[in-house]
Amino acid sequence: MKTLLVFSLLLFAVPAFAVTYEWTDERGTVNFTEDLGNVPKKYRKRVKILGAEEDSQPRVIETDNGEKGKTTAEEGQSKVREDVAGAETKKKPAVYGGKNEAAWKAEYGKLSADVKAAEEQLDQLNGRLGDTTRMSRAEYLSLQHTVKNTESRLNDLRKKLDAFNASAAKAGVPPNVME
Repeated sequence: MKTLLVFSLLLFAVPAFAVTYEWTDERGTVNFTEDLGNVPKKYRKRVKILGAEEDSQPRVIETDNGEKGKTTAEEGQSKVREDVAGAETKKKPAVYGGKNEAAWKAEYGKLSADVKAAEEQLDQLNGRLGDTTRMSRAEYLSLQHTVKNTESRLNDLRKKLDAFNASAAKAGVPPNVME
């Protein structure tokens, strides 16, 4: 009975060998999955295979609801082989401070667009404050309150943009990326 217990413990202690796929998206988030079909197509070239033997190739079986139907496992293998071969020949994108150029550019674009939108909103509100002849007192006070809130938000956004520029400079991001 003791030998059966020891044998069963050893049997369950053997690690389960599973293949895990790892990829990093545009924002720098590292994602994991056990099914290559769950990896978005645009990241399949950059997928890392964890826990696999060197000679094994991942299989992808995809289904489309419409025109193409199902792809076979062999077609999936050939696509993955092409993807892996293409990934090996391509140069890796430059990474600054844990983020690639696209992530820096996207974040800069979002912050600068937010600043520009807040500036335009403030200009519009100040223009409305210029003509108060047809405005009630409550509308005027509400507009002043909105102007103060917009100015505060604009100052916060400018501080965020300055902090972002400082962190980009510290990470060594070239200035041409921020255009």
